[in-house]
Amino acid sequence: MILAKSRGKLRSLKNYLGLALSVRATISDSKSDFHKEFPYVIPPIYRKLADELLVELHLLSHQTNFKKDSIFATGLKEIFSKFTCGYKPSEHINKLFEAICNCNGFNPTEISSSSEQLVDKAKSFTKEDLNAFLSQLKNERIEKEYYSRINAIGIYKLVSEMPSFKDGKEEDINKEIKNISELLGYQYSRIEKDISMYKSNIEKMKQALEIIALNLTSK
Repeated sequence: MILAKSRGKLRSLKNYLGLALSVRATISDSKSDFHKEFPYVIPPIYRKLADELLVELHLLSHQTNFKKDSIFATGLKEIFSKFTCGYKPSEHINKLFEAICNCNGFNPTEISSSSEQLVDKAKSFTKEDLNAFLSQLKNERIEKEYYSRINAIGIYKLVSEMPSFKDGKEEDINKEIKNISELLGYQYSRIEKDISMYKSNIEKMKQALEIIALNLTSK
């Protein structure tokens, strides 16, 4: 009875203070679950990635208009793979991905499988194949679907793997990304910004790893 009253008071307090407090508390719960599943020290250079993905996946899990599809899965796997390059011990990489997904209700096996299937298909995609895939994807989409920067990276990865763009000019890739964005109802300026920031952060990550490697060899 006392516990029930206490919970009722806590809920009232959260409602009184507003949604922001509620979201922070829930994120805190997700992080707690994450550390239980991944009880290892994360090297400082990779800690920000883990924290950002934890928060972003948590927020997406609470968006009613968000839908997990193969483009999202491809984007998530691509971001994780690029930003865990050089992670040691290497046997912790899969465990880290699984923990980040599991603590937010995402199935890591389904995400990986969906991503692998789309990337494999993209490697032999013709322009007609791409259009057919996008038409099917659009038909499956919900109205006013919630946009995530992870989707932007998924689109970038999809186009980059296609034979006609594999060694193509950057402007041709960007043009195709714009076409896809418009077809899926995304704002291209936002996608362009997210992809640009992604590329910039990858470059910074490479430079940081190079500096770390130099410092280790000089000792």
